[in-house]
Amino acid sequence: MQKKVKFKTQELLEFLESITPFSYQESWDNSGLIVGGVQQGFNKIYLSLEADREVLESLEEDSLLITHHPLIFSPLKQFTDDTYPTSLIKLALKKNIQLLAMHTNFDKTHFGKYIVENILGIKEYFQEGFIMSFEWEGDFWALCQSIKDKMQIKHLKVTQSCNKNCQKIALVTGSGASFIHSLKGIDCFITGDIKYHDAMIALERGIHLIDCGHYELESYFGEILFPILTKKGYEAIITNSKNPFNFV
Repeated sequence: MQKKVKFKTQELLEFLESITPFSYQESWDNSGLIVGGVQQGFNKIYLSLEADREVLESLEEDSLLITHHPLIFSPLKQFTDDTYPTSLIKLALKKNIQLLAMHTNFDKTHFGKYIVENILGIKEYFQEGFIMSFEWEGDFWALCQSIKDKMQIKHLKVTQSCNKNCQKIALVTGSGASFIHSLKGIDCFITGDIKYHDAMIALERGIHLIDCGHYELESYFGEILFPILTKKGYEAIITNSKNPFNFV
């Protein structure tokens, strides 16, 4: 006997497509339905940045988990109990939990705007793809303090160049260091996952860097999507994954 479910997966996919088309994702991305089927259904939606074991174990059966980061990026060469992400996929299948990701398409339609406007409080900005641009009236250290206060971050990793200005600001959520090479007319770049040689390139180009952390910039995923889904009538629950890093 087939289990009775409240919502249809296909209808959810059609709704999500209308607000953030999956065709907007980058070619290397894997947004969309990852585990499940369009003809399946579910009772509740859970929202998380990541699909990890603690999140999956906490979910009710016959539910659907929407994450920002896809659990599967590359083709799987093994499907064994002790390998990631196979072990998590098997847990999801055992509990009949469908997995759906909204990654680079959501970055382009929602994420950057939300961070700049709702978190940092910047009302005038410009968006081009992943990059959000705005102007700052204070100095570099005032910008750092503002980010720490508004994002409730204790520590930032920063690189201050010889550039005396800090007016033209760019922001990319998540891991955006690859954009350093193409930034033009920017005094300061805010992103996550900045590496040593990224900093060296920025120094040479006169660009200040502020690394907020990948998790810290994108932990707002559920907060953004929750009101959109509940307004549509879905039962959505934020159950965010934890930052895998600790600072000592």
